[in-house]
Order: sequence, then C-alpha cells, then structure tokens
Amino acid sequence: MKPTDLREMSAQQVIDALKMHYLEGEGCWISLLWRTEHANAIYALLTPDDFSAMHRLNEDEAWTHIAGAPAEMLLLNPDGSHEVIMLGTDIAAGQVPHHRIPGGCWQGIITKGEWTLVSCVLAPPFSAFELAVDATDLSAWIDVRQHIAARMRTTA
Repeated sequence: MKPTDLREMSAQQVIDALKMHYLEGEGCWISLLWRTEHANAIYALLTPDDFSAMHRLNEDEAWTHIAGAPAEMLLLNPDGSHEVIMLGTDIAAGQVPHHRIPGGCWQGIITKGEWTLVSCVLAPPFSAFELAVDATDLSAWIDVRQHIAARMRTTA
C-alpha cells in the first residue's frame, strides 16, 4: 500500500502525488498551485541532485517549509552581505518555517536530507528569473564561495 502521508513518502512519491514537473535551469520539481494578477504560488521539491540553483527574481518570494528535511537557503543581498537561513520545523535548532526573500537577491537553496517540500509565493506573480552561470560575477560574496559553488549548475 502506498503511503498517503507526505512524511512517509519518498521524493518520487511526492512528485507523483503532487503532479510535479522538473523546472529546467533552476533545477527543482514544481507544481503551480494558483496564479492571480497580484501573486502566484507553487509547490517546490528539492533533492540532493534537484536543488534550487543560484538565481534571482524581480519579485519578493516567500518560502514555507511543508515536509521533509530542512533546507539551507543562501541569500546574497545587493549590498554585498549574505544570509544563511535554515528553513524547517525545529525552532530550537534555529530553523524557521517561513522566510521572505526580497526581489533582487541572489538565492540558492539545498535540502539537508533526502528531500524537502516547500511552498513559494511570489508577489507580484512570477515574470522571469536570472540564473547564475559560470560567468556571473558573484565576487562581492567571496567569503561564501564554497556555499555558492554547492548551488551552481554546471554549464556545458
């Protein structure tokens, strides 16, 4: 019998149950929940191989942890500062269940386990994103270059 509780599912079972598709470029699994003229929401699933690669949006984006392992968010702010946020449910361990990423910040998110399911809300609705590539200048954040490297997609 297949599990019906997200907490008991494998990543593939979550992908199938939520009818997710692979997001080329950024690299995670998504499913559109809703979209209006003011905002939109998706489910996103991260695995060790299918992480949210370094990218930036024009829109503010709010991430909420739903199930699975915690996720580590690396945010590179336009002023040259950075933040590492652990998105999850163990508040005593310093995790937060929800975090807003301002538009214009570079972001890259990885799971800290087998998989992580989140919801993401963008306001205004998603328009486009800029994916960091090898030639992208991220030198302002040289102190976190190893964190950045773990969130880059290799280009051929």
